[in-house]
Amino acid sequence: MKINLIISILIISGIIVFTSQGCKKDNTPETKDFIINIDSIMHADTVDSTDVFEVIFYGKVGDNECFAFSEFKPVFGLNEITVTVMGKETIKNDCSGGPVYLDGKGVGFYDLTVGNWTINVIQPEGETPIESDFYVK
Repeated sequence: MKINLIISILIISGIIVFTSQGCKKDNTPETKDFIINIDSIMHADTVDSTDVFEVIFYGKVGDNECFAFSEFKPVFGLNEITVTVMGKETIKNDCSGGPVYLDGKGVGFYDLTVGNWTINVIQPEGETPIESDFYVK
């Protein structure tokens, strides 16, 4: 009988200790992904099929240091490449600094087949996509 009482007290004490601990608060700031508005792109008009086809992007990422470039998301179709340029906004109160720009950040594509190609750049909703042609020889 005493042993059952001791076990019960230990179990109840354990439950109280674990439930009073709660969860640790995660102090990592919240982030939000967004599509960067691209002003312009630069690339060669013609590229050899054995070379890397590089595209350089220009545009404003955001108004302060809480905005940053995140990644290029390419999707390949039949003789076309559709690229979405992603950014990440960190939600916090102390965002300083001036505007953040891509400043010619680039991405390279390789193993392209011979022929006429189109690169499409997805823009934020309401903005006209950028479309540009190039030739792979």
